[in-house]
Amino acid sequence: MKLHVVKKKSSLILLLVYLVFSTVLVYTYLPKSHKIHEPQVFEDPFFYLNLVTTLCFCILLHICIRSRHYFLVALSTLFLFLFFSEISYFIYYEQVISAGVLDSIIETNSYEAVSMSKQVLIITIPAFIATFIILFIFRKTVTVNFRPIIPLACYILLLFTIIVFQITHSSEKYEIKQGNYKSIAEIVRQVYPAAFGNFSYILMSYASNDIYSDANQIEKFNESVLLPPNKSDNDLVVFIMGEASLVTRYSTYGYYKQTTPFITDIFSQNGACIIQNSHSTAAFTRDSLPMTLSFTLPESYDNLFTNKSIIEMAKFNDYKTYWLASAAQAIQGSFNTKFGFIARKSDVVSFSESGDDISLSQLLEKTLQEDNSQKKFIFVHLRGSHQPYTGYDQIDKQALPDAEEYDLTVHHTDRAVKALYDTINKYSDNYTLIYTSDHGEIVNVGHGFSNGSVDQFLIPFLFISKNPKYNCQYIESFRGSTGYLSGLMNKYILSNLLGYDIDQTIIDKEKNNDRVLMPNGSTMSFLDILNKN
Repeated sequence: MKLHVVKKKSSLILLLVYLVFSTVLVYTYLPKSHKIHEPQVFEDPFFYLNLVTTLCFCILLHICIRSRHYFLVALSTLFLFLFFSEISYFIYYEQVISAGVLDSIIETNSYEAVSMSKQVLIITIPAFIATFIILFIFRKTVTVNFRPIIPLACYILLLFTIIVFQITHSSEKYEIKQGNYKSIAEIVRQVYPAAFGNFSYILMSYASNDIYSDANQIEKFNESVLLPPNKSDNDLVVFIMGEASLVTRYSTYGYYKQTTPFITDIFSQNGACIIQNSHSTAAFTRDSLPMTLSFTLPESYDNLFTNKSIIEMAKFNDYKTYWLASAAQAIQGSFNTKFGFIARKSDVVSFSESGDDISLSQLLEKTLQEDNSQKKFIFVHLRGSHQPYTGYDQIDKQALPDAEEYDLTVHHTDRAVKALYDTINKYSDNYTLIYTSDHGEIVNVGHGFSNGSVDQFLIPFLFISKNPKYNCQYIESFRGSTGYLSGLMNKYILSNLLGYDIDQTIIDKEKNNDRVLMPNGSTMSFLDILNKN
């Protein structure tokens, strides 16, 4: 009898510990994920939903770790490791894992995945150690057992209710029918913040990527496009997209180290422009690039599937289209990514054998040398300054002996742009060239963070055209009322270069509604981000 009382007290004490632990976690998590002020946390219904699911999660983990069934022990170990990884991420970056980060896990290639291994280890090694310690303690010293019926029933019943609501909700039916389950996954993440939510999101995101596998040409033009197109007076249009390139590290834009001497020379000549104050539309490639090459908006990517992309518009107006990329930016498998969906609409998709961006000039030369098509639209995707900052060589180190690694990668990009420019000049005297980046970078930290740091949006925009019709004043006409040129304007600029007129009222509306897509999926005014910084 006395032993029973002791066990009961131990169970209550441990249950109280889990309750306090869950409360602290949810109280910390909610302001970061739902953007509410800490004093208002207890007024938010999600606090109590999160508290229930987190508490149930802790109890179920306890039960499974103590189980005699090896499968349950292995499953609980996996989720415990994921849970501690989330906590480690939160401590290191001071924010919760965003949907954009999870999407990038699914849509990355093997080269980029390996390149990010250092950052992953920073998060996972502490998580692995914590998991091992908890497993050892629970398997060796903890004797308390809980009955699984109540926590398991609460956990599953709440999940079932969410899924049924989402499936029957009228605004979600279309997306689910199209094979996009992310709307369900996102609400699951909000209600199940402890490991299960993010794990479910990754699975549903992977399942949803089949929506990007359709290779058929889209027939409908965006409502902003005025038809029919004109006969374009640009024989060659080349758009170079850099990667993770922070404009304030360019000597062209005033940085004290000579990181971009070639870019300065190229874009300081007649017919060229060094555009000040430009920003990307998102802090992830997978979000930013589609808003350059399609009529996708920060609020919705429906236009990606219903409107012709820039590449399809180029083909419609008799351009041969090319997608050239570094091996580091290769789109693998079935191209099931947002920008892979656009890329595979090109006539030719080709990747360099080397991860060195300078080798792309050889790929471009082969393209221009062997293809006698009168008109060409060529998209070039660089590796640029993506983490880890290893995209440089001895030439860069000799040029900038005391520079940090990020600056060396910018210098290497400068050389890559020069090589591409020289190749274009060699084969064409009627071209237009744009160089910009998909997003910026918080140097030595990365990009894709929901804390709104402006550095992950600040990018260069450089332009040169042999056609006097497309001059610096032309580019400046797309600048918004905030004083910034938004990446949302890229598609309209490219449309004009390819022979299409655009409804000016739509351009004016878009350029004066300057907003960006945040990593957590929300839309935010760029001016608000500037003011925060």
